[in-house]
Amino acid sequence: MEDNNINQNTDLAANQGAGEKTFTQEDVNRIVGERLAKEKAKNSGEADLAKREQELAQRELHMSAKELLSEKGLPVQLFEALNCTDKETMEKSIATVEKIFNEYKAKATSGIKLKGFQPGASGKVPNAGAAGDLEIRKAMGLRA
Repeated sequence: MEDNNINQNTDLAANQGAGEKTFTQEDVNRIVGERLAKEKAKNSGEADLAKREQELAQRELHMSAKELLSEKGLPVQLFEALNCTDKETMEKSIATVEKIFNEYKAKATSGIKLKGFQPGASGKVPNAGAAGDLEIRKAMGLRA
């Protein structure tokens, strides 16, 4: 029986001396917390960089949209009405706006009929019409 007790005691001593280290729950929590903080700091730096790159790309896209509007002779104020999520969508939006804008511009100017004197067209002198015009014509030495 003594041999069994001695063997058990030596086994316990051997296990303790084998370099097994035990941690309390507080130690584990502290270690895990430190590692999480390091990873968060590392990832937040990458996230900030990605966010800055995205903002820069968006600003460049907005600037190119405004330049394209100017090149096409469209008002830059139309920029607010554009969808600028990506380059293809932005170009498609500008093409649509340009088409509609040009149609409305053509309709607005098609109904206008200009009246006026065209020299040499008929050989007639334009009608003075109003009394004020006659006085001006006389003052200038023109025929009435």
